[in-house]
Amino acid sequence: MRTVSATEARNRFGQVLREVAKSGGPIFVERDGKPVAVILSIHKYERTRRPTLPRDKATLIRSAFGMWSNRTDITDDWIAKGRARWVSEWKYG
Repeated sequence: MRTVSATEARNRFGQVLREVAKSGGPIFVERDGKPVAVILSIHKYERTRRPTLPRDKATLIRSAFGMWSNRTDITDDWIAKGRARWVSEWKYG
């Protein structure tokens, strides 16, 4: 783990980028002795991002079932019937 000052990062930005590309980072950037930023390789950054959710509603609903998502008996009708049976006790307003 490497730490550089903001001034050093600015003055040697190309070198810092080469180091991040080679090592993957992280390189911490400090201002007034306090960490203010982190420089990561794009590969490590992509690994830290949250996975994107499925775009279509059916896939999103099926993914909510986790380990049961591949069951063939869970159909759209089955989901609709389950929702129809559910009654909320929560009072609005």
